[in-house]
Amino acid sequence: MKVGGTVLFDTRDAMTVPAGPGGETRSAGMLELRQILSSLDIPELEPVPRDHVLTKTFYLLRDFPGRFYSGQLWVEALPAAKEEEEAPQRPARGGDGVSSIIITSNDLAGAWATRPDGQPMLPMVEGEPRQRELAFRAGVNIVMYTLTGNYKADQVHVPALLERLGQ
Repeated sequence: MKVGGTVLFDTRDAMTVPAGPGGETRSAGMLELRQILSSLDIPELEPVPRDHVLTKTFYLLRDFPGRFYSGQLWVEALPAAKEEEEAPQRPARGGDGVSSIIITSNDLAGAWATRPDGQPMLPMVEGEPRQRELAFRAGVNIVMYTLTGNYKADQVHVPALLERLGQ
């Protein structure tokens, strides 16, 4: 994975997160995932920042819901910026520019799963009426990001994106 590739882990336990600051890192699924990954060289992770390329790869997104809406999406952290430099460009890695690991607890696959007749297999939990649609959009952004890298991180697209956001 140091030369490319991405693994998406979904602990599916956003609803069982302990209360309080940092609770999302102490859930049963996250603790189990830490145990599984303990022998691997995993980079430092951070919640997806608002300006990360994942938020604008295809759809403009603020959140990455699945069946659950309250979980966080984690990607490789950026190195600390030097004072004289402008804000670092997203995403964190060189090469293809894609985070090698993405972690969520929102049960993306559960939101995407359908029966043979096309109906959803699992109900959505909390969130908004369009949550399943937003889960599909999150999946599209993740796939586009892993396939195309950081092409949306350049500044060429900023004026058009800001116009679409009404700013």
